[in-house]
Amino acid sequence: MAVMATLDGTAPAVGLTRSFDEPDAFASALLGGQFNLLPVRGEPFAATLRVLRVGDMVVQQAATSAHITRGGIVPDIAILMLNLHPISRPARVNGAEVGPTEAILAIGGAEITSHSPRRLDWAALMLPLPLLEELAELASPQWLVRGAVTLLALRPDRAARLVGALSVAGRLAEHLPRLPDTPDCAASLAMALREELAGALTAEAEVRARPRAVGQALRIVAAAEAFMDAQVARAVYTEELCAALGVSARRLHDAFRAALGMSPHAYLKSRRLMLVHRALRGLPDGPELVKSVALGHGFWHLGHFARDYRALFGELPSETLAARGAKAAARGLARPAVPAHADC
Repeated sequence: MAVMATLDGTAPAVGLTRSFDEPDAFASALLGGQFNLLPVRGEPFAATLRVLRVGDMVVQQAATSAHITRGGIVPDIAILMLNLHPISRPARVNGAEVGPTEAILAIGGAEITSHSPRRLDWAALMLPLPLLEELAELASPQWLVRGAVTLLALRPDRAARLVGALSVAGRLAEHLPRLPDTPDCAASLAMALREELAGALTAEAEVRARPRAVGQALRIVAAAEAFMDAQVARAVYTEELCAALGVSARRLHDAFRAALGMSPHAYLKSRRLMLVHRALRGLPDGPELVKSVALGHGFWHLGHFARDYRALFGELPSETLAARGAKAAARGLARPAVPAHADC
């Protein structure tokens, strides 16, 4: 799991833009917590991240292909997340669909499970918890519980203004590696963000209640994740999860659908592909042959495996392995040639 930088890890008044085709690299670049990202659907992963720090706040704006994110927010900060553009299938965060005028407020210590079934343009405003408490002094106290994730319904005009301010910050990050030297530039933008955030949180914003069944589903999925994390080096199957958690196949299926919007089978397949990808890229003393790695993660039909792998990562497994070998050779650690496999 990638460890993220905290608010103190970014320089003041600095913007940057990066593009990614590796989910682990994208997860490592995010600020504010610890996250693990899993690509899904039959398209290569791609993401662009823009980050801008103004004063004691950080704006992160991203465009990402379909994926699932798990993680937690570091203590003593708060993060407000919004969609920048409406999509036909909204993202789910902790089992709740996030509409065009809704926002997710995550307080330090919160655990997050999200599923974006389509390309998603989103923004997150990160700020110290004392500052949020100051700006939201007229808001309901239930929003500010440490470790809580709250779905807020914002007034449409306030949501639009906040999205606009975050979009401006994203454009600054993209076009201005550093803010202009004008003394009040960063201060002015920081004040505008504070005003829009305060207005959105205090202007008739409402908490969307989470159904009890969703909370139960999240607990089942969290238990499944804990079991899989303990078995990270091997394939895990639906029947094994049911036995380990003491739940029926139907209940496990319903929990994954409610929390992630997808079946356990689809999730586990994507997870196994990701494990193969990591093994081929990152284990210096791991197996050298694509076939042995694939079989070791439960892929018995190598033709289907190669097709699904290419759909998710944009390259064949042998190309991933060859790229690792080329990098090793460049560092003076050349490896023996990799035997070719017709279907990998």
